[in-house]
Amino acid sequence: MVEVNGLLEVFQVQRHDFLNHLQVISGLLQLNKGERVRDYIQQVSKEYEMLSRITRIKSPEIKAVLLIANNEATKYQVQFQYDIQTTMESLAVPGEVVSSSLNQCIKHALKFLAPPEVSDRRLKLSINEGEKKITIKLGFPGVPAEVVKDAEERMALSEALAAYNSSSQLAVTEKEAEIYLIFPKN
Repeated sequence: MVEVNGLLEVFQVQRHDFLNHLQVISGLLQLNKGERVRDYIQQVSKEYEMLSRITRIKSPEIKAVLLIANNEATKYQVQFQYDIQTTMESLAVPGEVVSSSLNQCIKHALKFLAPPEVSDRRLKLSINEGEKKITIKLGFPGVPAEVVKDAEERMALSEALAAYNSSSQLAVTEKEAEIYLIFPKN
């Protein structure tokens, strides 16, 4: 189940950010910096456009997990990069199942990326829709391969997903680890 407190925190942070944006715009206008206001609004608009890719996802559970993940990544100074190319409308698996698996993966990734000694703090997410499946790829550079393998063993995602004709896979190179969650389409 989605963490209600985490979602409430997302709303609180977004409200705070919105008020900060208004203050910055107001200050720039008072200084007659019209061009800077325009640039600032364009910058903020790009940020919100990226965030809207999450909010276009049809499953409320998946949407909530990603909004919370974005907020958590910011708290740990992890750069959360995402490329979402689908609304996941044709997902044949309940949103709760996908969100639970995704949440588990993201929490483990943030746990490994959060310590101060980790220098490459990026978490990369992509969601793509193929002809018969939807693939979620979660990549994190800078995390030792043995740590990722250990996490995969503890998560045991494949067993839980098999009941839904879904799977998880792990790909590890010297530079990056990637977890794939693969779900069928309707």
